[in-house]
Amino acid sequence: MIQKIKLKNFRNHEKYELDIEKPFIYIHGENGSGKTSILESIYFCATTKSHRTIDDKQMIQKDKPFAQVKLEADQHQYEITISKTGKRTFIDGVEKRKLSEFVGHLSVVLFSPKDMDLISGSPSGRRQFMDLEMMQIDKKYLSQLNRYKKILKQRNSLLKKIKIDDDYTFLNILGDQLFEVGLELIKQRTVFVEEMNQYLTDVYKKISKHQIKMIYKPDVDEQSFKKHLKTHQKQEILYQTTLAGPHRDDLSFEFNGFEAKNYTSQGEQRLIVISLKLALLAWIENKTNRQVVLCLDDVLSELDLDKQQILIENLPKKHQIIMNSAIPIEHSKIQSIELKKEITYVKL
Repeated sequence: MIQKIKLKNFRNHEKYELDIEKPFIYIHGENGSGKTSILESIYFCATTKSHRTIDDKQMIQKDKPFAQVKLEADQHQYEITISKTGKRTFIDGVEKRKLSEFVGHLSVVLFSPKDMDLISGSPSGRRQFMDLEMMQIDKKYLSQLNRYKKILKQRNSLLKKIKIDDDYTFLNILGDQLFEVGLELIKQRTVFVEEMNQYLTDVYKKISKHQIKMIYKPDVDEQSFKKHLKTHQKQEILYQTTLAGPHRDDLSFEFNGFEAKNYTSQGEQRLIVISLKLALLAWIENKTNRQVVLCLDDVLSELDLDKQQILIENLPKKHQIIMNSAIPIEHSKIQSIELKKEITYVKL
């Protein structure tokens, strides 16, 4: 459980400290008050990634040289500092020079309104979802993913330089390497989706009478991937890029057997994504045997009071929950749950 959050020059928080004594934290504030930035800082300190930007420097307060997040948890202290030269990470005061040595120690699951893109957005966002969640608990997957990206970059660079009538020896070597690592990614992603669907089914049936399922859509299977790399060199030289592989994989969600993005309302899509995050929490707990911090960014908006109550009643009780909302706590269904006495109420 996170016990203390300290921010410096992070977004609109020049200096902010929050002491946490209870398992449920409810942060209320108007738009622009910085409540989302607090959840962003927690997720960033756990994953070294922001859910709001791909440019880390955007999290540094204007005209400040750096931004810093410090978290004190049950057993360890985590620190991440961003500057114009990059980011530095520390656990218990010891610098971790490789991000792979830092990621995975603190387990955090975050829901934010941007997660609605998992249903209706681009494939790249869904691939990032798979990769980010898997690499937090599996160092082998992180290593293989980094290796795949490195080989892919080398191969694409070669495809920009090579001509159709050149020797393909080095191109084929890189293709063989890409196939070997890519095949492992496909296998692990397949297992991830299969395991997640078990938890997703259990979670969703508690809050809805409908049925949902996550579908993994690999760009190529083993045979077609190998064949493509051996027979499509000329086409890829013309396009100057690798046209097939796990870097083009996708996910989709079925709602009662139909494509969710075409057959669901905004409210139903919100419940699907929330259920996905709760399923992810259960999956991580099973894999790591650790408690997970659940961050819920503006989760109550667009849900009517009945749906709010169903959601609140089905939140996991044994994990730390940090929720923010523009809705004052007295106007939400939080007031009606047994956890009321276990809530830390923060007003920004």
